[in-house]
Amino acid sequence: MSDTTQPGSKVRKWGYSFTWTEEHLPREQTDPLQFESDQLGDAALESLQAIERAIHEKAKAQGDKPPSRDIYATLQEHHDDDEVLRQFWGQTHAVPDWVDWNQIERGQRYFSRYALANLLGFGLQGFVAENSASVRVVEVLVRTGGFSTMKLLKRLLETFQWLVQVTDSLPAIQPGGSAHIATIRVRLLHASVRQRMRKVAAEHPKYYDMQRFGLPLNTLDSIHSISTFSCSQMWMQLPRLGVFPTKQEKEDYVALFKYIAYLLGTPHSYFEDTEKARKLMESLYVHELKVTDTSNTVAHNFMECVSNLPWPFYISRSFIEAGSRWINGHELCDQLGLGRPGYFYYVIFAGQCLLSIELAWAQRMFPFLDALVVKGFRSLMYHGLVERKDRARFAMEWVPKLGKQTGKEDHTKNSNKGRLSLGNVQSLAPIGLIEGGSQLGPNTTGLFSWSKMARMCGTTSLSFSEEAPTEI
Repeated sequence: MSDTTQPGSKVRKWGYSFTWTEEHLPREQTDPLQFESDQLGDAALESLQAIERAIHEKAKAQGDKPPSRDIYATLQEHHDDDEVLRQFWGQTHAVPDWVDWNQIERGQRYFSRYALANLLGFGLQGFVAENSASVRVVEVLVRTGGFSTMKLLKRLLETFQWLVQVTDSLPAIQPGGSAHIATIRVRLLHASVRQRMRKVAAEHPKYYDMQRFGLPLNTLDSIHSISTFSCSQMWMQLPRLGVFPTKQEKEDYVALFKYIAYLLGTPHSYFEDTEKARKLMESLYVHELKVTDTSNTVAHNFMECVSNLPWPFYISRSFIEAGSRWINGHELCDQLGLGRPGYFYYVIFAGQCLLSIELAWAQRMFPFLDALVVKGFRSLMYHGLVERKDRARFAMEWVPKLGKQTGKEDHTKNSNKGRLSLGNVQSLAPIGLIEGGSQLGPNTTGLFSWSKMARMCGTTSLSFSEEAPTEI
């Protein structure tokens, strides 16, 4: 499809169609953003690194063991010692006048209300389409090493963990709350990756082409990421699963991510209201998504990773392909090299959609059921992701370096080279639909009760020879 658009023209891409208007963003407005970044976050990182070096050198001079690094703890302790850190701390802890905490709390409930559909939609559309086909983003991801088949699941769960944290409760996202701190950590992590990749690219220009891809994790990428988390769910993912959020739910969820964009140092003016946010999403859907060889690598590794989980979390490749094609359409999935499964798997996926639809309608009809479902999903997801033993602290674990670039990998070939625990995959329980392996017979699908799955996901682990990467 051509990127050339005129007001009034009908646009259709990968099964999504809309009318281009004067309020949509042309490339002339979006392209320059790829050469901009979070300057305050970058400056704060450099100040924190200087403080940590001084602490390390002082301890070394005194013959003491250098303290372990925790960049947020350093920020918390020294934000009054440095002008840049004072500005950074003030910006991330000030509450803008436009923040309505009641609306923010309603936006958080929206995610848990439709958790069954939200998790499925984010995995199959947010990752398979938005992530894999984001030309610049995938070039960064494959250079961190976090998208190899043995590390991809952990990388995905880190993202899900953050999403669960920021939607868990109002106190969590308010200044000083656990989700607020996690979001600041993510902002500093992005600055770390950006700093490292720019340093390597300066010494080895062929490592990463900044003229072609822009700055690593640039402003446009950040805006696109916020749009994927907030807008794609409401206008692309859930409707294709048969669930249609209300006008109020859309307004509340966009408001939540407008505040999150503010915390991340991302321009939040693009999320002033739902119409502006939707047109941003559609503009970026046209301009930013294109299948490349790197897209095929990321999609391939995703399929290899998710379709090789241990029983009882096993989900067949054919089921994932059916779901991906259901949500994204055949054109995109063919370009990504996904297989075409038999009709049986579409029937199974239709059953998953029907479950989401019935649950959504029941919650709207019975408020007590809605409160019960929201509370239950929040508890299950928080326990499975945020409280797991190897939960993410959003440190720079996947370090970009010269010669480190992920290619297509066969999961079975690498299956004895990492650590995989049921604690890592227990958060898949809210999806509710598990395809059994040989113990249930071939091509058998079972629905496990969430309470039973929570009990099954206790402390059991499957360990292999190589230790998990340590945080840096």
